[in-house]
Amino acid sequence: MASIEVDFNNCDQQGRVRLNTVGAMRSLNASQVTLRNGLEVELTSGDFSPIKGVVEYSDSERIWVAQFDINALRDKEIESRSEP
Repeated sequence: MASIEVDFNNCDQQGRVRLNTVGAMRSLNASQVTLRNGLEVELTSGDFSPIKGVVEYSDSERIWVAQFDINALRDKEIESRSEP
């Protein structure tokens, strides 16, 4: 599964994270993955634990985005404090 660095503050009106940032482009180039509708990916961001996302093409914005469950976002610092 390809891992893509994203900015969870860069979401469209439907709550999908945009895959057009420098970090996302760098991740995609490094993994040499070809984006397609329905592709499952791992979304990563510095402060959060990785979560699963599903790639979609946004016709309105003409860019690739990834749908994800916002309730699955976990802050790494908070998680590390709660581990025994």
